[in-house]
Amino acid sequence: MRTAAALLTDLIRNSAARRIAFVGVSKNAGKTTALVEALAGLHERSLVVGVTSAGRDGEELDALTGQPKPRFCLWKGQLVASAGSTFSSSGPAAQLLRTMAQQTRFGPIQIRRLGEEGAMEVIGPTTAEQIGEACSALEQAGASLVLIDGAFGRRAFASARIADAIVLAAGLAAASSLEAALEQARSAIELLLLSTPPPDRPGRFFPGALTDSALEENPARPGDVVIAEDFASIFLSGERRRALESQGIALAVRRPARLLAVTANPSAPGRPAVPAARFFEALCQELAGVALFDLRANLARGV
Repeated sequence: MRTAAALLTDLIRNSAARRIAFVGVSKNAGKTTALVEALAGLHERSLVVGVTSAGRDGEELDALTGQPKPRFCLWKGQLVASAGSTFSSSGPAAQLLRTMAQQTRFGPIQIRRLGEEGAMEVIGPTTAEQIGEACSALEQAGASLVLIDGAFGRRAFASARIADAIVLAAGLAAASSLEAALEQARSAIELLLLSTPPPDRPGRFFPGALTDSALEENPARPGDVVIAEDFASIFLSGERRRALESQGIALAVRRPARLLAVTANPSAPGRPAVPAARFFEALCQELAGVALFDLRANLARGV
């Protein structure tokens, strides 16, 4: 039987997407674990892959909990866009291909090719525009696929302006209870699945960030469609979104995202884990029609 990791890898490879954003609903949701599994699987399939991060990620210890975090495990021939100081003498050998004008407090972003297998911290650009430039540089260096790591809270890197598809990591760490974590996952996926506005309903476009205050200043009418540029532009509270739904006001976007898959992580730092099968089945019931994977428990659905 093929493993869940292999199924996710082939889903990515066969998707025709060139830039895949790995987005965590929260910290410790399992996005880096999923990305590392994909890097290994794509290497096994002889694909040249590039990787970067939206800011700092892949560090050895979690900055909040102090617990060990999964490292970016890279393979010989893979490409990485990261701050210059992350390429230390103790890390894997990596050939410098290009130093970009983008600056971080850890040094300029460099494009390098791994000369050997190894683990490292990846610190990428912080703005969506810079991440797009880094992705282009990785593609110019020979990457047929680029994987981008980042959190839902800084999700502009995953918008359709930058990424072709998204793998969302949903975990117990997103909230204090299983039910609340499921609600967080459902809320994130509702945004990712927003489509373009229907032609037969009145719509109101909100440029820039769509927030509670923006709607208070310019309220929509019952039956309207509130339109944002993309899911990354929407910062409405859960209460506001429920209020819109109760008034028959729909949300839509000009640039829909493409949700490729969701990964499940039934653990959270400092708390007992939920049984993997229970968390997975609960997500299955919440997320109909979405490919779902637990890469540690080797569970898969919808592939």
